[in-house]
Amino acid sequence: MKSIEITLTSIPVAKTNRYIRRRGGKVFLPPRVKHWQSRALWEVLEQFKSETIRGPVRVFVKLTLPDRRRRDIDNMLKSLWDVLERAKVIEDDSLIYEVFVKKEVKRGEKGTFIRVESLEAL
Repeated sequence: MKSIEITLTSIPVAKTNRYIRRRGGKVFLPPRVKHWQSRALWEVLEQFKSETIRGPVRVFVKLTLPDRRRRDIDNMLKSLWDVLERAKVIEDDSLIYEVFVKKEVKRGEKGTFIRVESLEAL
């Protein structure tokens, strides 16, 4: 079973419809979301030097939040899946068959730990 571990220094910015704006028929991401994605992509590429996983995967995510502000986990994960796909860690986010997420609050600390495991049997 192939396994990859990646650590990000920030938490994903939630990707929801309110973050995608239309101007002149074009859809774009606001600077805050673009900035997070480019920073996260850089961090993933610095740590990931392997071949793309092309089959079903299981993903473990640990989100360390700096405060108790309300955050929607599923929207944060959408942003994270996009980065993993763009970094070619996984071929497509539709190949994610199992997800385990833990959210913890540590005052003043933030980060994201990701482990992607290949599910070769599926």
